Amino acid sequence: MRSSIKDYYRILGVDRNATTEEIKRAYRRLARLYHPDRNPDPSAEEKFKEINEAYHVLSDEERRREYDRILKSGDENKFKDFLEYIQEFVESIIRGEREKAKKPRRGQDIRLKLYLSLEEAAFGGEKEIEYDRWTDCPDCEGRGVKGEAQTVVCHACNGKGRRVSGIFSFPRPCSVCRGKGFIVKNPCPTCFGRGRVTTRARIRVTIPPGTDEGEVLKVPGKGHFGLNGGDPGDLYLKVFLKEHPVFKKVGLDLHLEHMISYPLAVLGGVTKVPTLEGEEEVFVQAGTECGSTKTLPGKGFPKDGKRGNLIITFRIEVPKNLSKSQRKLIEKLAKELGDEGVDRGEGVGERVIRWLRGL
Repeated sequence: MRSSIKDYYRILGVDRNATTEEIKRAYRRLARLYHPDRNPDPSAEEKFKEINEAYHVLSDEERRREYDRILKSGDENKFKDFLEYIQEFVESIIRGEREKAKKPRRGQDIRLKLYLSLEEAAFGGEKEIEYDRWTDCPDCEGRGVKGEAQTVVCHACNGKGRRVSGIFSFPRPCSVCRGKGFIVKNPCPTCFGRGRVTTRARIRVTIPPGTDEGEVLKVPGKGHFGLNGGDPGDLYLKVFLKEHPVFKKVGLDLHLEHMISYPLAVLGGVTKVPTLEGEEEVFVQAGTECGSTKTLPGKGFPKDGKRGNLIITFRIEVPKNLSKSQRKLIEKLAKELGDEGVDRGEGVGERVIRWLRGL
């Protein structure tokens, strides 16, 4: 399955052991190529944002170490939290925040994996899940400051919100104040001025009957909180079915291997087999061989008003430890059937002598 963790090294076209100078050279080359002021392609701005995102992470030793740890572990949830901050910062660098400081912004969607048992997927119900989401900071109510904000003019851009970069000759949003023109001196100590914190959410999700592998369930409004009063994002749950200890699902059909005794296989009769609803009696035809199958229509996986079949493969159970009386009965049966090669419980020497006498 494809990972959702972005490869910033691939985006900049550098090796994972690249030096800071190599990363900077790659960034300059790509940024000149895709800057929206120079590239009229509609997709250039998004590409430029991605390049800035990669450079913002890899050019800083601390952020790069954290990113490398996430990349090595493959933890997609940690990367989502990491990406939330990175993308927010990069957006502020590219577009500036003066125009959008008070504009409501919808929260980002959250995508998770949802593992269900075969019974949960087949019959539906409710399932409680826990996950992390960004919510408004409870101490500053999402403002980023407690009380009145104390601000000073940004020393980097002198309050303009934009400045000429050392790399480019054109002005761009100030990275120090994020395009605001000022710096807050008293940010909220709980959220460090971001206005949001990560909280653990616990919700109950309704699973529709017949939910199959790969389907995505949408839970509206349960994604990350919006900014400046914006609507929250949505929660998307991709369904994965857990391996079942008894059944193997193939399409809508369920396959089952069931052990029966030798007398039952020979004489026929009734045996109990598991189904999704519980045990059910099944008739075994006389003379059933190992590997024979029997199909129970409509006992498989349900979907859209239809239902698959339950396909039973019979396996004959061979007893390992016999009592003396059981052994005698089987020896008698073997004699009746004319099976002279049956072991009669003799030692190796006795069997060799009996074989030689036969010659």
